[in-house]
Amino acid sequence: MSALKLNRDPTQTTILEAGGPGQSRLMALTILWHPDLARVGEQAAGPAASGKWLLNRFAPAFCAAGQLAGAPLESNAISRSDLCLERHPDDSATLTPPHSKMAVEADGAALHGALRLDASQIERGVVLRLGGVVFLCLHWMGALPRHNPVGGLVGVSGPMVRARELILNAARHDLPVLLQAESGCGKELAARAVHAGSARRAAPLVSVNMAALSESTAVAELFGALRGAYTGAHTGRPGLFEEAGEGTLFMDEIGNTPEVVQPMLLRVLETGEYRPLGATRAAQARARIIAATDQPLGAGSFNQPLLRRLEAFPISLAPLRERREDIGLLVLNLLPAPKAAGAPALPAWFLDHVFRFDWPGNVRQLQHVIRRASLLLDGGELTELSLMAQELFVPRAAAAPPPEAGAPPAPAPAPARPRPSQLGDDRVSAALEGAGWCVKHAARALEISRPSLYGLMRKNAVFAARLAALDGAALAAARADPDQHAARLRVPAELLRAYLRARAG
Repeated sequence: MSALKLNRDPTQTTILEAGGPGQSRLMALTILWHPDLARVGEQAAGPAASGKWLLNRFAPAFCAAGQLAGAPLESNAISRSDLCLERHPDDSATLTPPHSKMAVEADGAALHGALRLDASQIERGVVLRLGGVVFLCLHWMGALPRHNPVGGLVGVSGPMVRARELILNAARHDLPVLLQAESGCGKELAARAVHAGSARRAAPLVSVNMAALSESTAVAELFGALRGAYTGAHTGRPGLFEEAGEGTLFMDEIGNTPEVVQPMLLRVLETGEYRPLGATRAAQARARIIAATDQPLGAGSFNQPLLRRLEAFPISLAPLRERREDIGLLVLNLLPAPKAAGAPALPAWFLDHVFRFDWPGNVRQLQHVIRRASLLLDGGELTELSLMAQELFVPRAAAAPPPEAGAPPAPAPAPARPRPSQLGDDRVSAALEGAGWCVKHAARALEISRPSLYGLMRKNAVFAARLAALDGAALAAARADPDQHAARLRVPAELLRAYLRARAG
């Protein structure tokens, strides 16, 4: 088949419209990084069937989502000679470097000759580094590019395009929404986007982490209680349903809802009514419910009729490892506002690691790493940046087995799992910080359940001291952006939100 050589000015829309339903998926290139940062996130679509695709300084055209005209890479670091991508009928591809001095790397390895890539490697996203400064991601294009911005949910990948479309659709209706995603993927951002785009946007959005509710207080927290309803109830208290009013109640980690509460939530969804503790009459629930989970709810102890009600409008958010082409745009958006001219930029060797890493903590983990790297660069701590990269990105080598000498020794007994009461404040705070403030990963590292970890967080004197220092302008800033301020305070975002709610009350 003759080479597919794109002109300088064809639009990406034109290329994509050549395909249609039932045709093969498109191979695509997304700009992860470029000396002109405005180019980050632009895409070019390649052949939908077997054929050659030639890349050089002047072709193909890369377009931003929603734009009709594009431009080639143009950077002087890119050779005028062709880097050839040849797609084969089995969806594998061969990458052949140009006859030039331009350095080419594929997933961190220098390319000196033709390299065969199978379909699964392209599915994962192959990071190409050209001329040392331009980074591209070779991947499959699963959805037509579309400009459908949703606040905070950044990305040009097919999964993000589809997720934003669902969020915009959900905002136009009033059905319960179930957000499904791994921890750190932005479930709360999605919930806020649904609320902000809905007819309820002028009313409150109230968030609650269901794993942080204990069996004894969950009912009163959600539904409220009258004075004298239980021991110590000297005054009545409104529940979160009442606080949300005509707005939205966002229930994060719905899979960890105490079992005693699940049938009560089912009744709210079925009848729109609930009964505060100590009340003789039912109250009307007016809030829309958005729930989120990072675990499968179809099996186990979770109330299945409740699940059927919650998943009236399900939305899934893909983990970062499945949308590698979005990492460049995310890094760009996570970097602090530009400082004075000459401020240090993230070095190319560091970005190379960032783009190839699988990010088990997803966007939240990426956020903490980029902010920490920026602080180290601002302070001129290049050695510390290198040590951080080595700790995060370089896999630790497995210990070599001891030489055989007679019968193998009996395996050492597994250490007993610690009880939550045995974990000190410093160990809990260190585990959370080491896990990028991801409660799920910190609980796994400490070998305790998430509800147990939330209990330890509430009692943690280290966090209490940091929260107690909030006053005046700092308190106002925390209310405006709890997630960002939690990172500065080095406390879990859930704990900061609970503290702000208590101060407001």
